[in-house]
Amino acid sequence: MPDQTEHMLPDIISKALALPVVRVDRRTFLTKLFPHATEVELMSILKDGPQADYTLEQLTKVARRVVMHDTEKTSAISFAAGLPSNIAVAAGTGTADLIQYYGFALRMAQKVAYIYGQENLFTEEGTLSEDGERDVMIYLGVMLGVASANSALMFISKGLSNTLSKKFMATAVTRTTWYPLLKKIAGYIGVSVTKKSTSAVISKSLPVIGGFVSGGLTLITFRPMGNRLIKTFETTLTATPDQIKQAQNVILEDIKKSSNE
Repeated sequence: MPDQTEHMLPDIISKALALPVVRVDRRTFLTKLFPHATEVELMSILKDGPQADYTLEQLTKVARRVVMHDTEKTSAISFAAGLPSNIAVAAGTGTADLIQYYGFALRMAQKVAYIYGQENLFTEEGTLSEDGERDVMIYLGVMLGVASANSALMFISKGLSNTLSKKFMATAVTRTTWYPLLKKIAGYIGVSVTKKSTSAVISKSLPVIGGFVSGGLTLITFRPMGNRLIKTFETTLTATPDQIKQAQNVILEDIKKSSNE
């Protein structure tokens, strides 16, 4: 097993996060998202999260609107990126397209997370914190359909505040604790990258059709990814202590399986 204290992010995700457009400033985003909030309400939103002032139904409505907007915007960009057709450079641009794809996915994930009350992923210096690295991977895991990522999201969002979970976290180094799940998510990303790389090369080898392929695939995949994240956050906000305990058990089982490998 690799050194579990190494950087948690796959290379393509690190490169995606380095794109200037990927980082979402939590304060700016929430302020623009709730323009009709009073000064007192806005202070509450920024301090405790929108869930402090809005119902789950209202948050979900806002989140779905954000996902749809980001899907349409990203699809348009992907369409344009798929237009220049040159088979000689197709393979090289495929990787760049994937970095951009995951960059926009991460941008959308941040927005959804902030709507449901999550803290800023980045430090004041603009760098991703260790917890931020973990959370980014968990968000991607949920979006890609990794079942145990749903439990992890519930645990980091709700479970870390209770005494039982604090004792659990004290038993292991953070990186070691999360390594099995993050490794699993990285594997899913690897498979996804392989599939999307093939699609990118094929689409770019065609004329205008390439634009429709790139934009169409993004439209088909992006919205379900965003909706998976929304659904998991919905479940998380209404989670019972028993559900949080069950989420913790899923993480422990992943650790146990990893230690036996």
